Amino acid sequence: MSRRLKLGVIAGLLALTAGTGAVIAGAKQYFPLSIDPVNRSASGGLAETHNTADTTSYAECGSSSTTGYCTFRNPAGTFYSCFTTDPAQIAVIRSMSPDSTFYVAWDTAGVCTYVLSYASSRVAPRSP
Repeated sequence: MSRRLKLGVIAGLLALTAGTGAVIAGAKQYFPLSIDPVNRSASGGLAETHNTADTTSYAECGSSSTTGYCTFRNPAGTFYSCFTTDPAQIAVIRSMSPDSTFYVAWDTAGVCTYVLSYASSRVAPRSP
């Protein structure tokens, strides 16, 4: 494809999207903190939870050398948490970044039964 043709195609695409509000940057999704006390699980995006106007809710996970934990707080101020000594779950907790999306489940004794963390270009970045 010649340079002139490439520039023409780019100009055409820009003309088609100009004024339409179209975003060519990719899919975006919002993953707010969701806590399900009945099924003992929590999910959401760490950045989305941080970026909310709600000054009460939070989600955090961390670890020591032998134990991992996750703690969540809903808008009403109720805390939910779990801990784990499972090396695989601790590795997942340690892989989390401020922009991670997560799903955590726990049993009635407060032991984490499932920890998932993943990164996606669809989630919001953390803002100051």
